[in-house]
Amino acid sequence: MRTAGKVAAGAGALLIALGAYATLDVYDKVPGVLTRADAVRAPVPVAGRTTPPPVASARPPVAGRPALLTGRSNAPVPVPAKVGDVVRPLLKSKNLGPTTAVTVRDGQTGQHLLDVDADGAHTPASITKMLSAYAISSTLDMGATLDTTVTSGAGSSVVLVAGGDTVLAPGKGDPAAINGHAGLEDLAVQVATQLKAKGQTSTTVDYDLSYAPGPLQAAHWDQGNVDMGFTTRIAMLGLSTKRSDPGHAPPKDPARTAADAFAKALAAQGISATLGKQTTKPTGAARLGVVHSAPIADVLGLALQDSDNAMIESLARQAAAKAGKPGDTASVTGWVLDTLRKDGIDTRGVKLADACGLSDGTTIPARVLGDLVVHGTTGRSKPFHEVLTRLPVAAWNGTLHDRFTVDGATSGAGVVRAKTGSLPSVSSLTGTVVDADGRLLAFAVINNGKQAGGALETRASLDRIVAALATCGCR
Repeated sequence: MRTAGKVAAGAGALLIALGAYATLDVYDKVPGVLTRADAVRAPVPVAGRTTPPPVASARPPVAGRPALLTGRSNAPVPVPAKVGDVVRPLLKSKNLGPTTAVTVRDGQTGQHLLDVDADGAHTPASITKMLSAYAISSTLDMGATLDTTVTSGAGSSVVLVAGGDTVLAPGKGDPAAINGHAGLEDLAVQVATQLKAKGQTSTTVDYDLSYAPGPLQAAHWDQGNVDMGFTTRIAMLGLSTKRSDPGHAPPKDPARTAADAFAKALAAQGISATLGKQTTKPTGAARLGVVHSAPIADVLGLALQDSDNAMIESLARQAAAKAGKPGDTASVTGWVLDTLRKDGIDTRGVKLADACGLSDGTTIPARVLGDLVVHGTTGRSKPFHEVLTRLPVAAWNGTLHDRFTVDGATSGAGVVRAKTGSLPSVSSLTGTVVDADGRLLAFAVINNGKQAGGALETRASLDRIVAALATCGCR
């Protein structure tokens, strides 16, 4: 762009794109600058940081309140009628859309304390990720890592083998981080050392994508969301620096982009390297190097903290592949539902258009979300309990970093841990809250329909509903 007119036009287009992204971001449809926040340093697990086992629960300090996801085992159970007395008046807020579904459960027993249209099939937005996260945690070893390896290839070539890590640092890895935990520079040092030991100073970098293969996009994604960088493409190999970036198209081929970065990292170590082709590593090929991601529990936690669509889709595909399923959208979403059913979760009313909640056509009853959370809080699913410990905390981190800050909602700050969901005409929230007596409660709230006061006011209304549970002994 060499003329002022072209520059102005380009700048205008970018501003429009950023404005559109900001709208989607506020609606939690895409991960981005308005819904992401670096986590405050505090007890683990923390968004973006690794967690050494065993993991308890993390929260900002709140004087006199028990830890999230534990509560006090001897705290009294709220009286259902009293819970209704507190919550139902808030459902009449003029800022809510016409349909609001609510379920509130006792976190220790699963007892239903309040159900409002809980069996109705409603559009959930990004809380869809909770269903996928449950299935992922039930299938993959949460303590394992996603390993990226390099093997010898045909002739003098080497093969970069994808292992599911889509947040590889192009340089050195950061052992305390999740995004960029493993680094291609570290991998290149290992490989260069091996090659130099046998007198080899040049190579071609091919790449193997045979692990959990599938399409680059979910079947029902809006192409515009992808083209404008509202989400990255689904991959089994990718860079920490190439996650969604508003106004910038993501790599058309994330794996090839990562392979190119690895070739450059090899060159920096004194090995003349050129980018080759997609291939399959030879049978019995010698391993020349390996780097490991953060534990899968933390990677999944990061995807939920950031509401990262492509990362959830990638992890769901990997878990489905482990279960012997293909990587297409219908197969992956079908596997998610099958996994829930096998664990005794009634999926009537659930339709999944994708694994992340970005596509149109998904419906989930609040009841199902309540069932999922209770499976985690009661210990029926220990892996999902670990997932719950990594959800955003109100007014502290992740997509809840700026929530529960308005009048009538601040009592939820630090004691609500939940997954958010927002789309045009949709606002939702599901997770846990500790009430005034120290009892752990599970909840889900989904609001659908025209939001008279706008998205932010609708979200504030949902925050007030959940905050009311935090202040209620309800006895």
